Formats: sequence, C-alpha cells, structure tokens
Amino acid sequence: MNVLRILFLCGVMAGITGCGHWQYDLFPAPSWNPKGLATPRITNQDRIFVYPRNESLRSKRAGMLIFRTDTVVADLARGITQIFYQELLARRVFADLVLIPETYNKILPALARGKHFKVDVLVLGEVPYYLDGGTVGTSGLQVDLKVVEVEGPRLLWSFSDSVKANPRPIISLMVVETRPYPTPPMANLTAKLAARMAATLEAGGPPPQPNGLANIASFFKGE
Repeated sequence: MNVLRILFLCGVMAGITGCGHWQYDLFPAPSWNPKGLATPRITNQDRIFVYPRNESLRSKRAGMLIFRTDTVVADLARGITQIFYQELLARRVFADLVLIPETYNKILPALARGKHFKVDVLVLGEVPYYLDGGTVGTSGLQVDLKVVEVEGPRLLWSFSDSVKANPRPIISLMVVETRPYPTPPMANLTAKLAARMAATLEAGGPPPQPNGLANIASFFKGE
C-alpha cells in the first residue's frame, strides 16, 4: 500500500508540474502573470525648472565634467557620466562635446575648467539618488542636469528625471520558470534615463503653457 501511495503522489505531482506553464530564456517570457506584471514596471518623473525658449544648443561646443555623486557611490560616477556622454554624442545635441575627466564641487572652479578647455557651455550632472536592488529588489536612479554658459555665466538648462524598476512578482506557484527575469541591471536603467534626458535637451523643452486671461482667450478661440 505504501508503494502505491508513493506512486500515486508522484503521479499527482507530475500532473501538476505538467499543467504548469514553462518560461524560457526569452524576452518577454511567456507567463500566466498579468501582462503589466510580466515585465519590470518603469516609472519616471521629470521636472524642468529652466530651459532656453528660442536658443539651440546645436551650435555650441560643450564640455561635460564627471557627475557629482554621494561618497558611497563615488566609484560609479565615471560610469554614469560615460553613458550620458555617449548618448549625447549619438544624438548630436551639441556641435561638439568634450569629456573633461575631472570632478567638480563648486560652480566657479567648474567654469574655470570650461574656459581652459575652450568650451561654450558646461554640462553638469548630479546623482542625488542611486539604489541598486540587485536581482530581487527595487532599483532606482535620479539625475539632475544643468547646462551652464561659460561666459556670463548664464544657466540655460536645469531639470531632473528619474527611473525606477521593480522585479516581477511571483503571482502563482503553479508557474514553473526555468529562469525568472530579475530587475534590469543599473547600466540598462542608466542608459534609458540618459536617452530620455538627451531627448529632452534635443527637443528644447516643453512648449509654453498659457495661463490666466491668455488661457481663457485660447479657449474661446478653440485652441
């Protein structure tokens, strides 16, 4: 009887496993999970404080200093800066972009380095938030970006953006996965954020929003 019970239980377990949906090393992997949860969810928040309304950056020679980061993740500053540098080069936001392999703490010494390298504007970045959740936790990154005119000086751009990714949660234990997909690597998140912020620079900022009486006039005009 004991042998029959063991064989029966093995058959039941095999049947349950056979009913499970196997996931393979593909993206996106087939899954019983709801479509919105089958891949990491990305949330973002962008805030544009200052942007040039009628001034293009394409005619300017720019210099980019190493981004400022917290001392805990200071060794990651060069890697983050390099990803942003490559993205800005690819989009040709500036006429020329020079990577200045130096860090900065204050604006005046940064402007002095810009004059030394004979650039028109400086791209100054700061990373106020960085969280690498590894393969099981939430990961997030925020970057504050400024574009400052060297001669003047004048602040042309000041805006922030962030990206966050959560690992895919386990919805059903009936789903058998050969390789569940974890949180994306931080390099991928940084590249996504760099592409989005470079696109913002390339677009030239949001269109001016009418307010007050101008908004009412636009409404009656059908605009």
